[in-house]
Amino acid sequence: MIRLRRNLYGCKQASRNWYLHLTAGLTSRGFTQSTVDPCLYIRHDCIIVLYTDDCCVFAHDSSVIKAVIADLAQDFVLKDEGEIEDFLGIHVTKTVGTDDTTRIEMTQTGLIDSILQDVGLHDNDPKTKRTPAADILHPSDTLNLPFDAHWNYRSVIGKLNFLAQNTRPDIAFAVHQCARYCSAPRKIHQIAVKYLCRYLLLTRTRGLIFTPTGTNSLDAYCDSDFAGTWSTKTSNQRTSSLSRTGYVVTYGGCPVHWASKLQTEIALSTCEAEFIALSQCARSLIPMRTLMNELTKHFRVPLLSSPLCEGASRTMTRLHRSVIHEDNAGCLELAMDTTHKYRPRTKHIGIKYWHFRDQIASGHIVVEKIHTSLNWADIFTKALGPATFETIRKLMMGW
Repeated sequence: MIRLRRNLYGCKQASRNWYLHLTAGLTSRGFTQSTVDPCLYIRHDCIIVLYTDDCCVFAHDSSVIKAVIADLAQDFVLKDEGEIEDFLGIHVTKTVGTDDTTRIEMTQTGLIDSILQDVGLHDNDPKTKRTPAADILHPSDTLNLPFDAHWNYRSVIGKLNFLAQNTRPDIAFAVHQCARYCSAPRKIHQIAVKYLCRYLLLTRTRGLIFTPTGTNSLDAYCDSDFAGTWSTKTSNQRTSSLSRTGYVVTYGGCPVHWASKLQTEIALSTCEAEFIALSQCARSLIPMRTLMNELTKHFRVPLLSSPLCEGASRTMTRLHRSVIHEDNAGCLELAMDTTHKYRPRTKHIGIKYWHFRDQIASGHIVVEKIHTSLNWADIFTKALGPATFETIRKLMMGW
């Protein structure tokens, strides 16, 4: 038996030991780990975002960044790659307009090219699509012809999922509905992935464009598709009755987090499906507000001076209240009814979906009505037509 006295690369505990070693080095230099994200380290003058052994360092003053890197170099072997241009395969382009507005664009052209090569699509292929999905995939589609493509379905879905989570929220719905069938894909799922790739072929150089509005508030858009996968062929299957949730969280008018997923419970009405989606959206929004509160303690983030609720001191400072945009009137009434009135058709909705009402009562979150045509989350719940899809994509992604 041999006892290791030092960490070795490849051991099962190696990653854990590296994490503890790096955390100790950063905390000894005055950094504090975020309670929301343990890979985010915050100091009064600097922020470090960590992904394994790749780090991004942010500060208002470049001299602070240089000092932090020089300090870390005393205990760690590191390489300073200068201004961020590529991180984890994401290309970052920063431009400043004539009106001094900053625009940041994040793209993953290399990953898209890899996906297109996997499925056998090339630049000169004339068949492209204006939307990533033509229709909703139903559980009954598994009765279709067998999968007969030369490429690995699960591998392509994995790449598409990484793309959708980072720079291409416009394909999130299409990727998620295809990913449901990774264990046993059929011909129709093969066609759906190829359709999605033809959309990527048309938009391979595009990504996510950030043009901050300067509002300094965390807001959100949420929507649902009530029992969108239901069909008469599979009416006896539970999964065919599930509704879909879609939401996007924004900061300063820019999307920072989004999701498209099936709900785990069967909703009994459109209103209930929308309310479940609203609750799931708030479940992501509330921790992000906690994160922003951490940043205000350690970093210069603009605060809003106003009372938290009626009767509170007007000298208090807090984050801007978060607005969740919802297009269903019934859901809106349920969410903003802080008197906790239970109705015969909604009293079965348990604590799981009422958790955010304290945030509404305190004034941290408010739910407001928005027209469906302006609801960004609509793109995450169903296959939209080209005109509607491109309108929402322009609002959310800037192109």
